[in-house]
Amino acid sequence: MRSLLGGEYIPFGTQYYRAPSPAPSEWERDLATIARLGLNTVKFWIQWRWNTPGEDEYEFSDIDRLMGIADRNGLRVMLNTIVDVAPVWIYRKYPDASMVTLDGRRIGPQVQPHRQIGGLGLCFNHEPAVGHMMDFLRTSFRRYADHPALAMWNVGSEPELTSSMAELRLYAENAERMGDMLCYCHRCAAAFKVWLSKKYATVDALNRSWNRRYKDFDEVELPLTRNSFNDMIDWRMFFVHTLGENVRQRFAAAQEIDKGKHPLLCHHVFVQGFPVTSTASDPWNVGRFGDLHGITQMDDPMMCDVVRSCAQGRPVISAEMLMQYGYTLDLPHAATFDDVKRFVFTGVGANLKGFIFWQYRPETLAREAPAWGLTHLDGSETPMLKGFCEVNKVLQRNAGFLLDASPRPAEVALLYHPENQIFGWIATGNEKFVTDSLMGAHSAWYTDNFGVDFLHPGEISAGLLKRYKVIALPFPYVLGASLCVTLSDWVAEGGVLIAEAYCGGWDMENGRHHITIPGYGLHSVFKVRQHTALPPDHHGRVEIALTSDLPGLPRGTTLTGSLVRESYILEGAEAIAAYPDGAPAITHAEHGKGHAFAIGSYIARPVFRDKHTANAALLAALAGWKTSISRPRVTGDGKVRVDILTDARGAAMIIIRNLEVAAVRAQTTLPGLRPGRMTEQFSGATVEATHAGGETVMPLNLAPGEVQVFCG
Repeated sequence: MRSLLGGEYIPFGTQYYRAPSPAPSEWERDLATIARLGLNTVKFWIQWRWNTPGEDEYEFSDIDRLMGIADRNGLRVMLNTIVDVAPVWIYRKYPDASMVTLDGRRIGPQVQPHRQIGGLGLCFNHEPAVGHMMDFLRTSFRRYADHPALAMWNVGSEPELTSSMAELRLYAENAERMGDMLCYCHRCAAAFKVWLSKKYATVDALNRSWNRRYKDFDEVELPLTRNSFNDMIDWRMFFVHTLGENVRQRFAAAQEIDKGKHPLLCHHVFVQGFPVTSTASDPWNVGRFGDLHGITQMDDPMMCDVVRSCAQGRPVISAEMLMQYGYTLDLPHAATFDDVKRFVFTGVGANLKGFIFWQYRPETLAREAPAWGLTHLDGSETPMLKGFCEVNKVLQRNAGFLLDASPRPAEVALLYHPENQIFGWIATGNEKFVTDSLMGAHSAWYTDNFGVDFLHPGEISAGLLKRYKVIALPFPYVLGASLCVTLSDWVAEGGVLIAEAYCGGWDMENGRHHITIPGYGLHSVFKVRQHTALPPDHHGRVEIALTSDLPGLPRGTTLTGSLVRESYILEGAEAIAAYPDGAPAITHAEHGKGHAFAIGSYIARPVFRDKHTANAALLAALAGWKTSISRPRVTGDGKVRVDILTDARGAAMIIIRNLEVAAVRAQTTLPGLRPGRMTEQFSGATVEATHAGGETVMPLNLAPGEVQVFCG
């Protein structure tokens, strides 16, 4: 990160300009104030529609002036190149440039609360229009590549298919709105057939997957319903490819013009709110590009872990930290100092190296007004802004350490599988059934102080899996043959695999359900076969009780499953939990040097949806039962998250977050650290980390929701 920045600092600042707000009369005062407060980075938007009012007609006077003011005040600038707002002249020159919904509506150009200048709706497969988009980018890169204030380019700012048209992504949570699905224009239909011909090579291979009898690829019909799986999965994954190709072109243009003078940022949306079914957002797809990665950060640690994982060792920053989100007459609560510390140090604990708040002044345009700001409407300072600046002082004081430091590598991982996400939507009408399962599993491990990575089927290899001791597969209906072979071999070499119901149940290669569950031969790993599969009770719950003692969970503990009640025939496994009728519900088996746990329902989802603590405790217990995972262990009442960062010199930062609404007095172990005096970075108080029972331990005394940061 230090080499990308060209200096020793943590990028810390705020989004400032999204034309036409704030007003030009405020720029000099605001940017001088931002610099006076000690913030070092501001973000300006260059927008295709705003800065290209006519074909081959560019107007950059606003950005020119802002860059000059920033330079005079010693501020570094991130330039966002925004391409989803196509100019008026594009839609006039190309009447067919708009995307088309399944129910036949052309949806562009339109306005959204966060795209107040309009222009949304351009089809990414309209090659002539996209050519103009790339001309705009090249012109922008040429104009500012040598500007002294420029610190980095945000080349891929939240790329996703619906291009910020939030209503058009909602069908992924409610299939009754499926008529909003994009895009059914003639260009996408033709490009889809070409993509299929490259994926399958022969029409016979396509027919085997889709169970059709097409004579050639020209006969392929676009999926119009969610009544079959492989055709719709291919249709949605085609747009993942389309989006990735567009982002690839953006980065190629930046590299062509900038020639490595500035780092190129790929800024991801979060999987929790941008379902791949409707938005085509797969972080690993666009994560192939860029020198560093950014996230839109909300109050959920999972996205930090997702983007850090897909960045594959490249630095990650919070490119948009959303704390004061709201709308007209739907206003945010005032954030506290601990809220600011929680957001920032959740990111620091996940190895984020910078933070850009959204945004400096409250919005004054459209329905986002008057929310989102660090300041009052008149630009005066708020307590939140003062707290933000106090956090910045701590980060800059420790910048040299933070740029070199990292958390302990994660030893547990979750599988994110985009095709499985789409399958879940087709099966249930709501992709969140799958996403919530991921979030529940992550929450179970995260709140118990495991470091958590995410895996993607496109990157999994035997070499990658060797990094992990435990892998969990929440809602694992779609896996694929190659992945299952790799997982089987990994378990045989000593891995611990945890999987929920219908593991590998869908045969992707042949477009049909497996007869033996778990599928793809995984029954020989779990040493069980599905016996019966029944629905939950009329409350939507599946009752399960432990029949064995587990670490921290006694026999008789009640668990709650969802969606399905899958019982097992034991073929070498032991039952460790049962349904009320005694049928095996959760099993354990040894496979080679490793272990496999089969769970006959979906228990991770209730952790997220219903805060089911026993389910969370089970997932944590299974992760630590048959292998040793190094992590902080907190004793005492209440949930506390402990993150430890260290550098090569042995220096450490310990981030303590009280996850409870009550005060907590407890003690934590500090694996890998030596005893010594630790100094809290905001209060200056000191605490002694001591040696006890062969471990380094540290007392904790936390107010409700408090965040403490120690260095030593």
